[in-house]
Amino acid sequence: MNTLFTDKMASVYDAMYQTFIDYNEEYDFYNTIIQKYGSQSTLEIGSGTGNLALRFFQNNQKYLGLDASEDMIAIAKKRTSKSTFIHGDMREFTLENPVDSILITGRSTSYLISNEDVYYCFDSVHQNLNNEGVFVFDFIDANRYVPYCENNKSIIHKANCEGILHYRDSNWKLTTADNFLMEWTATYYTIQDNEKEVIAEDFSTVRVFTLNEIQLFLYMKRFEILEVIDRKTYAFDTYVIVAKKKKSSHK
Repeated sequence: MNTLFTDKMASVYDAMYQTFIDYNEEYDFYNTIIQKYGSQSTLEIGSGTGNLALRFFQNNQKYLGLDASEDMIAIAKKRTSKSTFIHGDMREFTLENPVDSILITGRSTSYLISNEDVYYCFDSVHQNLNNEGVFVFDFIDANRYVPYCENNKSIIHKANCEGILHYRDSNWKLTTADNFLMEWTATYYTIQDNEKEVIAEDFSTVRVFTLNEIQLFLYMKRFEILEVIDRKTYAFDTYVIVAKKKKSSHK
C-alpha cells in the first residue's frame, strides 16, 4: 500500500524533500524554460505540497496545480492559500481553459506504470495545451538508474521534521514484469534514546524509462521535441524533455 502521500506521512515527505531539493533553484530551472517559449499560464502536474506553486504565486504568474493526493493538496493550500489546486489524475483531466505550458515535476512520470497510462496522460496534456503550447517533464533514465540500484540495494535519507530527525531506508528491486519497473520499499523511522521507532512502511511500483521510449511516446501523441536536458537530481539521473504541441493536421 502506498502511504507516502497520506495523512501524517505527507508532512514527513514535505520535510524530507525540503532537505533534498532547493526549490528556488527548481523554480528558476522550470520558469526559465517556459518563459523562453512565451508561456503566460502553467499547469503543474504532481504539484505535491505546493513548493513550486508558492514561487509561481510570489512572482504573480498564472498557475494551477494538479495532484492525486488530497493530503498533499491540504499542505499546499496552507503554504500558498491563494493558489489554485485540483485533485485529479494525470492520466485523465480536463481544464476549464487550456494553458500555455504543462509541467510534470518531481519525476512523477514514474507513476505511469503501463504504456496505456503514458498514452492517456500525454493525450490529456495535448488536449489541455494551447496551440504551440509546451510540455516539460522529467523522467528517471533507466540506462543509468537500473545499474545504480543493482549496486546500491539500500539508500538512507534523513530530514528534520518538527524538531525530530526522521530517516527513510529505501530498497529497490528490478522486477521481471512489463517495462522497466522497480519495486520500491521504504521504512520511515526515528531514533530517540537509542530506540528505533518505525513510523510507517511504504511500497510502490515505479517505472523508469529509456530516452528512446519517451521519444516514441511523444511522436505517437503528436508532440515535437524541442530540447532534451540531461539533469542530475538529488538521487537520480534524469532527462528533462521540452516538447511542443503539434497542430492537428486536416486532410
